[in-house]
Amino acid sequence: MTLFWVLLWALAAWRVDSPLVLPSPLKTLEGVIILAGDFEFFVSIGVTLLRVFGGVFISVVLGLLLGLAGGLNKPFYEIMNPFVSAIKSLPVVSVIILINLWIASGLVPLVVTFLICFPVTWTNVVQGVRATDKKLLEMAKIYNVEQTRIIRDIYVPSVKPYAVSALMNAIGLGWKVTVTAEVLANALPSIGMNLYYAKIYLETDLLFSWTLVIVICSLAIEKITLHVIGNNRKGDGQCPLS
Repeated sequence: MTLFWVLLWALAAWRVDSPLVLPSPLKTLEGVIILAGDFEFFVSIGVTLLRVFGGVFISVVLGLLLGLAGGLNKPFYEIMNPFVSAIKSLPVVSVIILINLWIASGLVPLVVTFLICFPVTWTNVVQGVRATDKKLLEMAKIYNVEQTRIIRDIYVPSVKPYAVSALMNAIGLGWKVTVTAEVLANALPSIGMNLYYAKIYLETDLLFSWTLVIVICSLAIEKITLHVIGNNRKGDGQCPLS
């Protein structure tokens, strides 16, 4: 299926016959190879990766902890929900511009990524807590099982699928938000600013090459994450409270 879209891209580029408007897949790949010959290429990728990982990691950790607390404690949920709803309703551009007024440009992408990805994790975890099997909870109550064990052996397994879904969504969203924030905040070094420079200098082939790099990195991270999660799930056949 990927080959089909690459061929369609190549056909469109041949039809347009203008690398300035639409470079071919081969030209785009050549651009990536040229970029890879410069050390700054790897510095830009590394810094952007740190921002993506940092923002996603913080959002997932706090989303898990606060989402679990929100699902278990209604007053805490009522306190947090307006904040989460407000963040979800704000345009990404507005968040980036506001944050850029308060902190250094290099930190803007990380903070913005956290703010945008946090509601995704929070909402999923709260849903996971509320979807917990009520019969298991009643059984735990009858046998006077400790609250810490109920959380560990009943709530956590129930939340896991929702948390995994939130993590995958956060990774995909994190890339988009981070690169956008890098452009608007003029964060250097970064993939976002290289995209911006390629655009203003009308280097369409490099613009496509950097975009291809983003796609490759994002897909690679998603595959690695799914592989790690898959390996961790192999031992998940144990019954709760056993």
